[in-house]
Amino acid sequence: MILTWGTALVGVTVMVLSEMWRQTSSGPAREAPLSQATAMALAMATAWPIASGEAGHLLGMLGPLLLATGAVLLVAGWRRRLRSTQRELMRLGTSVIVAGVLVRIPGPGGDTLLESVWRSQDAPLLIAILLLLVAVLAAAAPLVWRGVRASVRSRSMAWATLSGEFERQGPVSLAGASTAVVMALALTELGPLSLVLFLVPLLVLQPAVNRQRHIRRAQRQTIFALARLPEEAGLAMTGHAARVAELAVPIARDMGVEAADLRDVEAAALLHDIGQVGLSRPVPGGATVELSARDQRQIASTGSSILGRTAELSRLASVVADVGLAHHRAVERGDVALASRIVRVASAYDDLTGRGTRLAGSSAPVEALERLLRSTPHEYDPEVVRVLVHQLERRGSLSTGQAESLSR
Repeated sequence: MILTWGTALVGVTVMVLSEMWRQTSSGPAREAPLSQATAMALAMATAWPIASGEAGHLLGMLGPLLLATGAVLLVAGWRRRLRSTQRELMRLGTSVIVAGVLVRIPGPGGDTLLESVWRSQDAPLLIAILLLLVAVLAAAAPLVWRGVRASVRSRSMAWATLSGEFERQGPVSLAGASTAVVMALALTELGPLSLVLFLVPLLVLQPAVNRQRHIRRAQRQTIFALARLPEEAGLAMTGHAARVAELAVPIARDMGVEAADLRDVEAAALLHDIGQVGLSRPVPGGATVELSARDQRQIASTGSSILGRTAELSRLASVVADVGLAHHRAVERGDVALASRIVRVASAYDDLTGRGTRLAGSSAPVEALERLLRSTPHEYDPEVVRVLVHQLERRGSLSTGQAESLSR
């Protein structure tokens, strides 16, 4: 069907309202599944300026693509956020193009899926299944692009980054894909006003989603505030907790930790030194790597006690407590979490490359790793140290030759 002015007006209205909710919501991972679903539905059910013929296979996507782009730019311009629209335009544009191309590929009989949608009385179940497959691929395409780009930037393994993207955004994207299919079929049967019906669930769910995001943001701010206590008190090097977290999360990802558990790894890394606030005499530079095994266990135990009194962070108490445990004792116990072993190695590496240790001035990455290796496997998990070496190689802190030499 041709994308008429009425259909275009209703589609833009739905996408604009969805974009307004997205841009006013809180949280770093704001998504607008209804906006994406509407754009894909228009691409899978309408065409403009040409509806049929060989030229229409590609030109027919122009109308839905222009509507999606216009909705994003209209809201962003109104809210004066034009500079931050590139990511959203890429996401919507990729989904529209993938969906539009796939439904316009001629099938075995010469007809396209788009033409079959217009004649939905023929095999409606098969058409719905094929549309769902197209919508899933279209919704997944931006996630794949985002995951590959993040993998290149962080020099991490692509499969780990992609699994993290699908873990976080997969359910929302799948919901958007199924909604797009229903919208496309409803559009051909009930007309453009059927798109308005899909605003009702969003209107009902949006307040609950916003409350959830506010709670998560408050929890994250609490973790960062607690992590800075040792630094503000002069008990730890500035930025130590953040650097440990930046190392621990990629290591955990490479070691197969589920994406949903990476937040706990990050939180444990940020809070692993909170026990230093209970020391009667500060550790020079906050470098716990220079302390005896007994003192390390005491700091970890104090930190665990502090977190145990906080309902939302009590789940991290045992992880932080075991950060102070040497690896040979962890092996004897047999139940020490991988997160504890990762944070222990990452913290020791940052201590050794920082300004607060006796190795100051000569603690380049190679020297720090050599010292860690000399204490492996007695103090540190050898597998975690091995992954740390590869992680530093990806970041460019080590050359390939240095990494191979350390891995022998």
